Amino acid sequence: MRQRTLDDIIKDYFGKGTSAFLPHISINVVVFAYDHPHLKVLAHRIPGQELWILPGGYVKKEEDLDEAACRNLRLTGIGSVFLRQVRTFGETNRLQGLSAIEQDVSPDYASVIKWITQRFITVVYYGLVKFSDTKLAHGGISAESKWMEVNGTDELVMDHAGIIDGTRKVLAGELMDHPVAENLLPVTFTMNELRGLYESILGRNIDRGTFRRKILRQGILDKVGKIQDTPGRPADIFMFNHDSYFKSLQEETRFGF
Repeated sequence: MRQRTLDDIIKDYFGKGTSAFLPHISINVVVFAYDHPHLKVLAHRIPGQELWILPGGYVKKEEDLDEAACRNLRLTGIGSVFLRQVRTFGETNRLQGLSAIEQDVSPDYASVIKWITQRFITVVYYGLVKFSDTKLAHGGISAESKWMEVNGTDELVMDHAGIIDGTRKVLAGELMDHPVAENLLPVTFTMNELRGLYESILGRNIDRGTFRRKILRQGILDKVGKIQDTPGRPADIFMFNHDSYFKSLQEETRFGF
């Protein structure tokens, strides 16, 4: 199969031009997934170059911001996602590195490239998906998709590495009062996997015994079996008790890890 070129993507995404989209406003989504023991983020490659960016795109004039975020994610194969708006990024120098794409487009689309490389402010969301359930596609403004470890995003251009860092801090702040863990873990998991998720989001180690004791005290988990997780005795398998978990989040319970 012929690889998609930048011309292909411009034609598919913009049609005959940019008139259907709002100028100077874009959407980016920091899509988090957890592949034990690593927290990962989704990145897209601009065709013809080793330039990686966060998933996203532009806002149509007859479209709400949330609709724009979901539409752009669907182009990458992500349909079901827990989505929250984070903040707007608008630093004056945020487009560093993007001008390199100007040399790889036909004259027919020069006006689109000029439009893309003007100054944009971007409304950022975070999205949460289950790693094993996600089948990536290469639609939208993308020639290739891959998962990057959240601490290894040096390949990203513009201010996207900084956006990930800021968004991860927001995610850490919301870990205790939004269903972050349930939307990143598989339906069943071990205590080791759950603790690894908390550690990867918070960016620090948590004492194994303290974590287990405080989590079990909340009554938010149901034990559903055992698995040979590590050498030695089998590990317990858990799943969230949905009602208890959401009640705990609504009460903004602080576990104190």
